[in-house]
Amino acid sequence: MNHDLNHELEQAKDEAGEVQQLPDTIRMRLDHTYRIIENSPPVRKKRYWTGLLVAVAASGLLIIGSGFISPVMAEAIKNIPVLGSIFLNDGDEGLKTASRQGMITEVQQSVAHDGITISISELMYDGSRISMVLTRQTIDGKNESFGQLGSKASQRGDVNGVQFYVDGEELGNYGYSITGVGDGAPNSDIVTLSPEGLPDEFTLEVVIRGISVSEPFRFSIPVKNSAADRAVLKSEEPKIHDNIHMEIRSFKITPATMQMIVSITGKPGQDLKEFIESVPDQYKVEDFINIDYEVMNEKGEIAKSLGAMGSGSGSHLTFTFMYEPFPTKPKSITVRPYVYSSEHKKTYIPELEFNLPVEE
Repeated sequence: MNHDLNHELEQAKDEAGEVQQLPDTIRMRLDHTYRIIENSPPVRKKRYWTGLLVAVAASGLLIIGSGFISPVMAEAIKNIPVLGSIFLNDGDEGLKTASRQGMITEVQQSVAHDGITISISELMYDGSRISMVLTRQTIDGKNESFGQLGSKASQRGDVNGVQFYVDGEELGNYGYSITGVGDGAPNSDIVTLSPEGLPDEFTLEVVIRGISVSEPFRFSIPVKNSAADRAVLKSEEPKIHDNIHMEIRSFKITPATMQMIVSITGKPGQDLKEFIESVPDQYKVEDFINIDYEVMNEKGEIAKSLGAMGSGSGSHLTFTFMYEPFPTKPKSITVRPYVYSSEHKKTYIPELEFNLPVEE
């Protein structure tokens, strides 16, 4: 991390053209912190985060308490990167944006059983998804992440899973993914849920069952919707093509996530089996509707997918898709359904395309 404080301060000039200087005590603390990061081997960096955060926090207290900061200097200080945030350093673009905008809750809860410690450090809820950082440490030092261990457990047929409860009620239908962080924190994962219909505030209970531990790891976390800026769109009427009746039931936009819920039905009175049988084969894979969706803004930029889930009930199929947000709030959204051809090329379905204006 080559963060040049002098460069930052050169940019922060007051109206008289003079650079305001940090006091020596503050500069020494910050310089010492960055030297530790730069000179520490990769394995040790993870262990230093707590101490480094304390050091930077102490520096921040000195800066605030000194009473000399102008708005220009405050802006320069704000550009110093936040240390230790896995969301900020290794998350998707939505989680990075959420970190920069102060949408993250610092949980910092740990539970230990039989030489294994599982921790939840960060959490983000924006009304569309819940993402959290899950870290697993073992007394033997192997420190395999929960996702790595779960993959091996699945291959052996062992049970290694997570359950979620909201205000005491177990979550039912929801999407769920575990993404490894990588070299930056190899024993950590980012766990993401995409539940529907949650309130803006609730208590989330996370129950983790490990294959080698009889007692579950339990966490209770107060959660609050942190997305102050949100837009909810929906299609005015369904599109109909080849007996597919498609509707955008909801399209939510927050600084961290774009979530789209698509509803598909057949003709009135058709159950799911009859409906799926009546749909041409080019829209199906092994008798399942297999339509994907490209989400584009008015600039022609295409959003990156974060995952999807689907379910069927009665005469409806419901699909929930999540995407990274665009760099700036879009003025309009175009949803372009497509299927993959036998040559693995996208074949768009213009008859089912939606254009959704975004209200300011």
